[in-house]
Amino acid sequence: GVRDEVLAPLAASEGRFPWQDGGAYALERMLAHGARRAEEMREVIATLEALGAPAPMSRATAAWQAAVGALDLVAIPGDADGRLAAVRQARPST
Repeated sequence: GVRDEVLAPLAASEGRFPWQDGGAYALERMLAHGARRAEEMREVIATLEALGAPAPMSRATAAWQAAVGALDLVAIPGDADGRLAAVRQARPST
């Protein structure tokens, strides 16, 4: 229930691309390319670990991209709210 309060200052700081539009675009790209991006992030994890560096953010990113990509919801028209609702319906734990 605080989305609008959080997005307002973000939108004020970035006038070129409204955050609501950006969220819709980012989610659409995750749905379309999540499986491939998850595999790319697994390569990042392997590289970091080979260097002895921790990779918790990369692990979380890989898991999220894989989960969203596995939903098979490639083309969802609409805004961020509509796309997020479709993701929630397909994956209630989000």
